[in-house]
Amino acid sequence: MTRPAIVALILASLATGSYIDVARAQHPDPVARMSAPGNPANGILSQDDVAKINGVGNRSSAKAKALAREESAKLVKAINLACELTDAELVGAGSTIENGKTLDLKVYEISCGNGMGYFLESRGSQQPIAVSCFAAAATHAADIAKGTKSDFYCQLPANRDVKVMAASLMTVSGTACAVSELRWFGLSESGQSEYSEVVCGGNKGYLLKTPRSGPTASASAMSCQEAAKYGMKCRLTDGGPVSAPVSQQALRDALKQNGVNCEPMQMRVVGRESESNRYVVELQCPQQPKGLIAFIPLQGNTNKFETLDCPAAAEQEIPCQLTK
Repeated sequence: MTRPAIVALILASLATGSYIDVARAQHPDPVARMSAPGNPANGILSQDDVAKINGVGNRSSAKAKALAREESAKLVKAINLACELTDAELVGAGSTIENGKTLDLKVYEISCGNGMGYFLESRGSQQPIAVSCFAAAATHAADIAKGTKSDFYCQLPANRDVKVMAASLMTVSGTACAVSELRWFGLSESGQSEYSEVVCGGNKGYLLKTPRSGPTASASAMSCQEAAKYGMKCRLTDGGPVSAPVSQQALRDALKQNGVNCEPMQMRVVGRESESNRYVVELQCPQQPKGLIAFIPLQGNTNKFETLDCPAAAEQEIPCQLTK
């Protein structure tokens, strides 16, 4: 299969992955895992559609590069991608039929001033799709591991080495790191941030967060020990022990001590805040028909106890699951 054909196939697979909410940190996006890159999925393109993606001849000529940059800039703006374009290349083009309408497809590879690289797919009048070089590298590695011939990976000069890319972003985040290993972790539930696990010298592990939305967004990193508090388990290094789960009785006692009118029928620990270390707990009780989210400090934590009903919590991107 040509490189453009593989690009189209993987874009289809990644764009329709299933999302599972894992945890909510202190105001970063809730982290979500995506289905394994490269798994077959229904949606963007079928196998027949993949065959319709063709090469585009000399795509490195000055004229072709200028046009690719111009068109990529439009796609970046359309999805508010955190990218100041530094290079762009058209890597495939074709068409597909969806709901009785013919859609023109074009796939570009781009590099950005913030150190990130992406594949972009335009789909006529529909919303474009972005797949990072980190996710593409994960797909490529999975294909190679299965013995499948694959040339799906970023190839622009600034994008070729994803470890160098990760090291640059780690430096931007304030954590200098000679990256020895890299693993794509997933997207936030909203899709506004992406996470990758990196291993630095001395076998220190981190989760690297790269915001996908907003031109001024910058990368940040947290240690695997910190990530473990939210159920985000690093696999490349030992992230340290995960805090012991809090008992339901301790949570019930905290509600009574703070005068909350709620006898929980169900409880769900959403996670712990990274700065104040309060437990974020969803409660379902007959006394609170709108549902309740409680921010509970335990074990000598002197931060403030707070509650929000589910509609107010949703405005802070804490979705309730126990109350409809």
